[in-house]
Amino acid sequence: MSPEQGPDRQTVLFIGGLGRSGTTLIEKLLNELPQTQAVGETVHLWERGVRDQERCGCGQPFTACPHWGAVGEAAFGSWANVDLDRVIDLRWKQDRSRMLPQIFRALRSGRSSDEQNEYLGYLRPVLQASAAVAGPSPDGGTKIILDSSKHLSTAALLALDPSLDVRVLHVLRDPRGVAHSWTKVIDRPEADGQSMPTYKPSRTALRWVTDNLGFEALAKLGVATHRLRYEDFLANPQASMTAVANFAGIAGHDLFPMIEGMTIHLQNPMHSIAGNPLRFDGDEITLKLDDAWKTELDAKAKATVTRITRPVLKRFGYQA
Repeated sequence: MSPEQGPDRQTVLFIGGLGRSGTTLIEKLLNELPQTQAVGETVHLWERGVRDQERCGCGQPFTACPHWGAVGEAAFGSWANVDLDRVIDLRWKQDRSRMLPQIFRALRSGRSSDEQNEYLGYLRPVLQASAAVAGPSPDGGTKIILDSSKHLSTAALLALDPSLDVRVLHVLRDPRGVAHSWTKVIDRPEADGQSMPTYKPSRTALRWVTDNLGFEALAKLGVATHRLRYEDFLANPQASMTAVANFAGIAGHDLFPMIEGMTIHLQNPMHSIAGNPLRFDGDEITLKLDDAWKTELDAKAKATVTRITRPVLKRFGYQA
């Protein structure tokens, strides 16, 4: 699939990779560009947004958010017109890691299944309506949608849709840092009394291997992909983000004046569903390398993660 945007195709920059790899921070930065519109994790839209009415990244409950209210009207006439039980059923049948062999076969053959097409029939209008509601880009074109669902299966499904120009930003971080982060208990401010899930380091390590190899395989199937390591981003945020923007189709060299050294000054609200609580953070963020795993992740867990990921560590630029 060509990274060149066709005249009638909606460009979607899909932020993919294992959670706790810096994806929300990168999404917030990209959302500052006048050519983009962040929508968060559409994989969770139907349950956490439409059904549970959790808060949007702008702070408003889903239906009270002007952006999402307008998107529902533009896409379906009203969110009430969506067969919510059906779309949630399709999400759990089709947008799953275990379905990747079928999705990859469809990408190779160019023939999608009926249920894949039915599910895309719900996702596509949301993405297109989000761009329409956000208004035109400064050049008069359609805004680029930022989907931070992260899931490999979601990226692969969206790539099946010929009306979408899907470009994948594959974000990754040292697996020991990711594993350490997933052991922490973090509150979900959009859902009172709930916390984000926690996972054992061994489970995270296995997912790190399969997800990153999966995004590599997706690129080999022709889906335009740009890889960004969290550590490289923090070493040079200006250059890293400029390369990402250029990959998305936004030309220029001075695109991120909001980055001053290691401080980010933010202005645009995030109309994002689900994701890291960082999406609710305020106007100023200080960038710093989170390498607490080096001292806080116990030796046994660190050794386990290293052992599981060792076969591909060097492949993705990390040392054992």
